[in-house]
Amino acid sequence: MSNPLLKQICELDVFTLLVFKSIFDNGHANSAAKALNVSAPKISRCLNALRLTFNDELFYRRQQGLKPTPLAESLYVAICQFTESVYHLEQSALQLQNAASHVELPLHIAASNGLLSFLAPQLSSPDVVNELGQVRLHKWQDNSAELIHAGELDFGITIEPTETKDLNVSRLGCIANVYVVASKHHPLWESQLDISLEQICRHSFLCLDLKGFNSRIDPLELFCQRQGLLLPSIERVVDREEWYAHLLTMQSVAFCSSIDMHTVKHMPGLKLAPLPIAELHRLHDTIMPPQYFLVEKPRSHRRYSQTQCELVISSLLTALTTNTLLTQS
Repeated sequence: MSNPLLKQICELDVFTLLVFKSIFDNGHANSAAKALNVSAPKISRCLNALRLTFNDELFYRRQQGLKPTPLAESLYVAICQFTESVYHLEQSALQLQNAASHVELPLHIAASNGLLSFLAPQLSSPDVVNELGQVRLHKWQDNSAELIHAGELDFGITIEPTETKDLNVSRLGCIANVYVVASKHHPLWESQLDISLEQICRHSFLCLDLKGFNSRIDPLELFCQRQGLLLPSIERVVDREEWYAHLLTMQSVAFCSSIDMHTVKHMPGLKLAPLPIAELHRLHDTIMPPQYFLVEKPRSHRRYSQTQCELVISSLLTALTTNTLLTQS
């Protein structure tokens, strides 16, 4: 390769040429950074590399934005043809990868504590499996957002607010119903009237800590403080199995959500009843119920379709908004 300019052009990476095209089309470096989902300093570095390679300013700064030089005008068509070829190369590769991943690779989803046992039955029905293939569920951890960004997880559903400029976070909704849970033989069930918060506060209370919601203070604990009521005791656990055992052996009272209810109702020895709507509003008067969020990569970097994602969250949304009453003997 004897031509020095050709050698320098060949040393440019594809992304740098995409930066050229984006600046030419948008007229602003910041717009190019947003379109390519990278930082402004990276755009500046690429632009400097282009100017060094072609020994030309390429874009002049004007009041209306960056204006191309005559050389940039002459390079534009060739660079567009090249980047279009790269795009077709990407599409061909993705089609093969998506076909292979649909058959061989499971969809990796991280979910907050309590959601795994709810989602697993929903995603194991033959109709859903036919659409999604295998799904590997993971418990949401402190590094789950990083794993989504790295491609090791496809997306996550969490109650923890996740703030990162590299991921899309959308609110799914909040819990619509709360259920009172206790042993079938608990004296709370002797009342023939709708259960009130004051009745619950006469008994030992057990809360399951949810990171990002009640890890500091539980809504019932705050309610008692505001009303001047004294709970006999309040204990905390982080494990569902320990929570179940405590309810049976320590005769505690607890709450569970409309999502947890699908699992809790099958636990032997427990009884559930919906907390009346008026009492629910009183409970969450100062602390909002858990908010659920969908965390995923930008659309261009996902290996799953929007339909697949909607299939996963549709059952969750139904559980969040359901008003179905539960009766147990």
